[in-house]
Amino acid sequence: MKLIILHILIFTTSFNLFGQECDCLKSIAFLQQKIEDNQASYQHQVIEQKRFADYALFKTEINNKAKKIESRKNCIGLVALYLSFFRDEHSFISYDDNYTPQPNTIIKFKRNKNYESAPFEGKWYYQDGSFSVNVFPSKTTLGEWIAVINEDKSKSWKRGQQKIEFFKASNGTFNCIYWRTNLIPKSFNVTYTDSSLKIGRNLIFYRQKQNRQEQSNTENNFLFESLSEKTNYLKIPSFDLIFKYKIDSLITKNRTEIISKKNLIIDLRNNGGGGFDAFQSILPYVLDTNITESPYYGSVWVSKDNYGYYDETKYEYAETKEDSINELKYVEFLRENLGRFTPIENELDTIALEINSPMNIALLFNRNTASTAEGFILQAKSSKKIQTFGENTFGALSYGDWMPVKLPGLNIWVAVTTKKMIFKTNDNFESIGISPDIDLTSVNETEWLNIVLKQIEKPEKTNH
Repeated sequence: MKLIILHILIFTTSFNLFGQECDCLKSIAFLQQKIEDNQASYQHQVIEQKRFADYALFKTEINNKAKKIESRKNCIGLVALYLSFFRDEHSFISYDDNYTPQPNTIIKFKRNKNYESAPFEGKWYYQDGSFSVNVFPSKTTLGEWIAVINEDKSKSWKRGQQKIEFFKASNGTFNCIYWRTNLIPKSFNVTYTDSSLKIGRNLIFYRQKQNRQEQSNTENNFLFESLSEKTNYLKIPSFDLIFKYKIDSLITKNRTEIISKKNLIIDLRNNGGGGFDAFQSILPYVLDTNITESPYYGSVWVSKDNYGYYDETKYEYAETKEDSINELKYVEFLRENLGRFTPIENELDTIALEINSPMNIALLFNRNTASTAEGFILQAKSSKKIQTFGENTFGALSYGDWMPVKLPGLNIWVAVTTKKMIFKTNDNFESIGISPDIDLTSVNETEWLNIVLKQIEKPEKTNH
């Protein structure tokens, strides 16, 4: 009898080690319910825009894939694919703090005559020359082709490890699951030519090997300095609320120098956002009228879960008694709007403008400028003193505030957004970004600041 029990234990252990690691359908169904109940982008894109049929079809396809998945890694990839239905850059995946994900599988190329050939098969070099991949057919739960590492100069990946998984959509287009260095997957659209393979907006591979080059000559630190007799330079790499005091102090300390020159360049490259309070001390120098209106307003989807999360975290950033009182009032406002989006009221703010502030202000941004930093750009652009340079921003504007939803079976949590933004215009920036007045994408980023400096110091034309 003891021998039989031992055999059963060995069999059970072996199944757990080599068989099914997770119940993917259960994890996906749990996430779908949380999204449908609580996510602002679901309420906006599916309910308000009446895309019920599109979502139902996509959900069915996801669930059918989930039934076939047995590994935790593949199920996490499926979560990324599911989230891609919502154009919501604030909805993302993160691993639990105490969990270290396993490396991606090493896969060897095997040609099978039954596999469909894809035009982007073969070797590709990443845009900065740091690694290369081989794309070949390989039937998986999600896709029909994979890209494995050929060579990685950073040594973060081993040769043969799966980097990208491609699949063909019902409309003939291609999509993929792309595994970043932190082993967090994200789903992107795929476009290609004979010489280039583009994953989303920012990940580009080429048939020919590229020379690796630095893309930016600025470090991610807060900085104020004089560039010339006419122009000052202000670098703000983050609007995170923990840096509010640092930003305010930087502005106060250099006030005399700022107003002493006619030009100011504000560098927002790689600024991933934060809180609106963090940039209030900059607005008096940027705006040209003391009456200002926010370019968009936030409206919270007040589900039962969302209300509970706001209530639990209401004192997270409260530093004074007045802050605490305001947070209590806000939570009460949410309670009064349970089961719907909160109403908005257009409000005008009065800002005390800085006397003798710079006449010309250049905003410099790149594809990594996101969220609240994009909100600052939209508000600053209302001023006639502003000219913008760089490339399209990240495009994380339409939704904000998120609540973590844990998926214990996968050792991850998903950020579920709770707020949608209502814009004064009908512009759609999500996943597209804000376009600059002067596009510098064709120029190496190390040259951007010099170009902006020359442009802002150009002699003004005079009429005779």
